[in-house]
Amino acid sequence: MRYIQQLQGSAVRLFVDVILLGILLIFTENFTKVWWPTTQRGFFCNDESLKYPYHEDTVSPTLLHWLGLYGPLFALLLIEVCLMNWQRASSQWQEYFNLYNTLRWFLYGYASSDIIKNVAKQTIGRLRPHFFAVCGPLLIPEGGTCLDEATDRGIYHTSYTCQPEITGATAHMLKDIHVSFPSGHSMLSFYGLVFLALHLQHRHWPLRGSLLSPALQLLCLCIASFVALSRVMDYKHHGSDVAAGSLLGASVAFVVSHAAKLEEQIQLKAGGPSKQSHGKGQEPEQSPTVPVAEVSGVGEKHQQLPSHDLSLVTCCSAN
Repeated sequence: MRYIQQLQGSAVRLFVDVILLGILLIFTENFTKVWWPTTQRGFFCNDESLKYPYHEDTVSPTLLHWLGLYGPLFALLLIEVCLMNWQRASSQWQEYFNLYNTLRWFLYGYASSDIIKNVAKQTIGRLRPHFFAVCGPLLIPEGGTCLDEATDRGIYHTSYTCQPEITGATAHMLKDIHVSFPSGHSMLSFYGLVFLALHLQHRHWPLRGSLLSPALQLLCLCIASFVALSRVMDYKHHGSDVAAGSLLGASVAFVVSHAAKLEEQIQLKAGGPSKQSHGKGQEPEQSPTVPVAEVSGVGEKHQQLPSHDLSLVTCCSAN
């Protein structure tokens, strides 16, 4: 009966988690459709930080998702499946708990960090470093541009329209120039790879006591740093955008990784898989038993004891 109740409770938890994660992930993918429009910030014509040329992405969005989301997700799955082969739990639910717990917290952290990033982007509306190259703003109501000598470069312009027919910008490029802060590339790369590095530390995988795990952690941090720095190199973000995105991703990774670890400790105290785990093919160690001496009348007969066991001494008194 207790096992059935535990199984039912696990099924309810799994159902609730799947529904909530599904809602968060769908909201993340459709954020701009349900959130209010991006803030349209103004500019100074003499702002040198907005006059960089347009450059294609060194790390494309597809590559970014493989480095910061799909790759770490597959690595976490591989780690937990490998560890499952060396563990034995008291129930099927407990056997798969670590895998379930790791993946759900990773996906929750991804959705949370992405929502926070999008809220900041849409609210702040910071212009990208290549703003002038993509927009080529036509000032209203003056009707001139920042290239005209008569334009007062000390005025903060809030009324303008872009000229894609001159700059060759697409509709996506024109929309994208208003969402520089924080860097989404930096956030995602640091979130996924820092979470993976922390998980390697927690699991002591793949070779406990060696430098292989620290080397893999260093590789994760190097890849995340390269992705973040490439955004400054490509003139997609200001340095503060990259710093904020990296800090956001790493912070969320620390929080959700710690939450996943605490959840495992709670499950352990409740009789989780780690508490019942042994290497496959190994039996729990049993304490040795001491044979009992056989006594028959005055002439007692003792059972032969192994040399490593305790000796029994029988004292007989003469009548």
